[in-house]
Amino acid sequence: MERGNLFYALSIDDEVVEMDWIKRVNIVKGVAQALSYMHHDCNLQIHRDISSNNILLNSELEAFIADYETARFLNPDSSNQTVIVGTYAYIAPELAYSLV
Repeated sequence: MERGNLFYALSIDDEVVEMDWIKRVNIVKGVAQALSYMHHDCNLQIHRDISSNNILLNSELEAFIADYETARFLNPDSSNQTVIVGTYAYIAPELAYSLV
């Protein structure tokens, strides 16, 4: 993607200045729509590692979710999963503490 990832865009001063609140809200809406699609309309596929490094931006600052290395299809008959994958910094604290 032309603008790199969201982490890069938020950490470079020139990129941040260009990203006004309307553009930021549009990025959030794009990510929310993609997550909604993956979790509700896409055969139970879950990404499992959403972070600013995995959100790519095109030249119009539209967001796209990338990095499906840890993506997984859920078994519709399964009620839970206990395998931890992805970036540990983004795991909910209550889940992380319960696995120690």
